[in-house]
Amino acid sequence: MKNLLSFLFSTSVLISLSASAGQPQASAAIDGILEKSWEKSGVTPGSIVDDDVFVRRIYLDAVGRIPTAAEIETFLGNDSKSKRADLINELLDSEGYTNHMFNFWADILRIHSQQGGGQNVVPAYVGFVKDSLRKNKPYDQFVRELITAEGETYANGAIGYYYRDRGMPLDNMANTVRIFLGTRLECAQCHNHPFDKWTQMDFYHMAAFSYGVNVQNRQGGKMFQEIQRAMNSNKEMDGDDKRNMQRALQEIRRPIRNTPVVEFQPEKMPQLPHDYRYADAKPKEKIAEQVMFGKSPEIKSPGQKLFSYADWMTSSENPRFTKVIANRMWKKAMGLGLVEPVDEFIDSTRAANPELLEFLEAEMKRQKYDLKGFLRVLYNTEVYQRESSKAEVLVPADYAFTGPVMRRLSAEQIWDSVVTMVNPKPELGNWRRDQELILRNIGADMLNSALQKKSKTELMKDIKVVANAQKNLQGQLLQLREEQAEARKAKNQEKVKSLAQKTNQIRRQLTNKVYSQVYAPMLKKGMAKRIEFVTPEGMGDFAMKIEPDQLDQNGRVKPDVMRQLSKKEEEFIEKEMDGLGMTDPRERGSYLSFRKNLASNYLRAANMDSPARPGHFLRQFGQSDRETIENAESAASVTQALTMLNGPIFQTVANPQSLLSRELKKAATPEEKLEMIYLSVLSRKPDAEETSMILADAEKRGDEIYQDVVFALMNTQEFYFVK
Repeated sequence: MKNLLSFLFSTSVLISLSASAGQPQASAAIDGILEKSWEKSGVTPGSIVDDDVFVRRIYLDAVGRIPTAAEIETFLGNDSKSKRADLINELLDSEGYTNHMFNFWADILRIHSQQGGGQNVVPAYVGFVKDSLRKNKPYDQFVRELITAEGETYANGAIGYYYRDRGMPLDNMANTVRIFLGTRLECAQCHNHPFDKWTQMDFYHMAAFSYGVNVQNRQGGKMFQEIQRAMNSNKEMDGDDKRNMQRALQEIRRPIRNTPVVEFQPEKMPQLPHDYRYADAKPKEKIAEQVMFGKSPEIKSPGQKLFSYADWMTSSENPRFTKVIANRMWKKAMGLGLVEPVDEFIDSTRAANPELLEFLEAEMKRQKYDLKGFLRVLYNTEVYQRESSKAEVLVPADYAFTGPVMRRLSAEQIWDSVVTMVNPKPELGNWRRDQELILRNIGADMLNSALQKKSKTELMKDIKVVANAQKNLQGQLLQLREEQAEARKAKNQEKVKSLAQKTNQIRRQLTNKVYSQVYAPMLKKGMAKRIEFVTPEGMGDFAMKIEPDQLDQNGRVKPDVMRQLSKKEEEFIEKEMDGLGMTDPRERGSYLSFRKNLASNYLRAANMDSPARPGHFLRQFGQSDRETIENAESAASVTQALTMLNGPIFQTVANPQSLLSRELKKAATPEEKLEMIYLSVLSRKPDAEETSMILADAEKRGDEIYQDVVFALMNTQEFYFVK
């Protein structure tokens, strides 16, 4: 085993073939610009890579995972001259592209599932980003919708962009300019920029455009705010009564919490800090909007300020908007931007190849900001399909762009490649969890709608009833707390547990009172909600009718509805087993359990929490914590090596029900088994030397050798790099 590992760690294969024909005109133009620069510099580019190198590269770059053995064999067996272009089209039009690009944008936008109070906001935001990518929404439109986002979670998932920086409008503006204009203004928040021309005044002029965006957790709408103000100003109520009423109000709002609203208040303007020290204004002076460069937008009314800001930013005339995204996409394909860092353009910035960047900017405009179309042009170039550079390149000017830069896989690409070896349907997300989220939103929406039907008078009456019930129960809770304290002091754990149960029962009484008094009467007058679910793998239509009485006191659908989802999930897997020809009841039971585990724990990174929890494989391998823009880490570590050598990942890959194990069972001969392993892990067939050495060992050790080979290959450098 030691010799095998040592041999495989040193193995590297790069084979060259002639270039394929039929490139799009724009792709040929890019190659022409580069060839001219090579000739001028006396540089000789590498050859066009062989098909097995190309197929692995394009899968990793376009859809973020390695191809399966079946996908490789299909490609290698295709004799069409246009097969590379056809595969590029196929991958760009797949769900894999959506998943991969979501990881890309989640890192830039700092999408974070664990944001406080974001249980409804973040899933809707994730859905907005994924849907935009899936529909190939033009980039300028995507950005415009983020910047102008207003409304409620249910209506507009894009509000997640402002929710991410809620309470920090100045930081949000700095992030916006950095992401979409490649310009770093954050230093100018406190003083004139030390390395660029931007002043502190420029910062506040820009902040004035979006400063009025306000994120509120305004459950219940304006009526609740009016009632709150009325209670606060009521001089006939003493302090205790007000506090009881306010607690009752909060208890009524609790079932519909986590439904933020984003509103734009155009009259709000940023104020200079108290220690502002420049001569152009006074400390604490309010600052009006003004763009930092380019043509100032026309603002016809204060309410149009945010839209004018978005129009200016996303305009094709903006001197940096198009240039920045063109450079970002070039880096995504080639591993290195023509300008680095991609988000730090200054007036003196000079691209490694100015002519090429100018062409890419024009091509992005010609494509009308179609990112998928733009990537298609890049992937069809000869330069993308040439041998990659193994040299460490730190500055674009030091590289002639003779091919992509060889780079380590991201944490998401490594994880998604493991998932590809395990999960027979890697692009399928957690279907059941997604439907449960839909149902949760439906329940909250039904409760919110019921509340909106109440008049202010009716709601005020409800608050008094709940406050009275709360006051009556408060005495019992106080008594129980005192008894619990005594029980803890006496170390009577049994009594502590019993008293805690009684406390929960009393709290449930209050929850039930709120539901029966406030929500139930209005829900009875409401309409049932019919939900049509999109089922995976052509399983046909699936619809549910959620009646008001199917909601519990917290607005969640009752268990019988969830059981319907569980049954449907099992139907999917049953059909899958039928397709595999699986008839043995014991094997079917084992496979059902394994697939349910995959649906929860071995999904593509884009279909999991964003980012993964601390300690997860993804975080160990450098996934961003999403605290700052593009905060991922690509360096190897001892922790990563130990995770691969000793962690549970390999055991899942080696599980008899994994995709790789099932495909391995189909291979009839040792040679076929070895070929299947190499194709599945490294996307190529073993060479003669590898085959000879491993099969010689197989004669002594039997089938055990094959798991060792999988283990060895997953720990090679070849597995971890895009060649």
